[in-house]
Amino acid sequence: CYSFFLTGRAADALPRTPRGRYFGNTPISGRVPLPEADHVNAVIVIFQGWDFVTSFFFEEHCTMIMMTHHLLAFFCGFFCLWYEVNPYYAVYIGGVCEFSSIFLAVAQTFQYYPPSYLVSATSSSLTSTLLAIESFCQGMFVLTFFLFRIVGWARMSYMFFSDTSYIIKHDLLRRLRPGSGWFLWYLVIISGLLGALQVYWIGGIFNKLLELSNA
Repeated sequence: CYSFFLTGRAADALPRTPRGRYFGNTPISGRVPLPEADHVNAVIVIFQGWDFVTSFFFEEHCTMIMMTHHLLAFFCGFFCLWYEVNPYYAVYIGGVCEFSSIFLAVAQTFQYYPPSYLVSATSSSLTSTLLAIESFCQGMFVLTFFLFRIVGWARMSYMFFSDTSYIIKHDLLRRLRPGSGWFLWYLVIISGLLGALQVYWIGGIFNKLLELSNA
């Protein structure tokens, strides 16, 4: 979020063209214009690889949808680093979209360790504070998920599909990254698949909210 919205470096460090957004992170004098993209992709590889392995030990996480998600994201981050492509969109998808996960992590912590069990029965003010934090994080998760993973994802996907059309039309892959054409199509496909997955998840979130409101 910092590099994408606050400082604007994700856009300013790269040429604001399809070529710049996809190929613009080529090292210049030993340095890449947008190192944040490489950092995000490295974190994606480590985090998704770790999640994939550890999910085998937690039944609720070892589902076909979650395991497929981890693998798709892992390969996305790895080959973005390998081919040095897609820096602009990597910062959004791997960075901005994950902002909602901060609130989810806090909210889920309280699911495993409810505030009433974390403090003594006599500390009613502290319990109330923790409950307020839990409710705040739950609300912020829903809000940021919808803004970044639904609305923002749709906008970024449209831009990416438009950039892809330009790249293919002008034969940039053969000239700038020969042999990487398959990966561009991979990104196009998983952008659609993971976008559909976001919609599936937001549907589950809204259903949960309806259950809570009717309880």
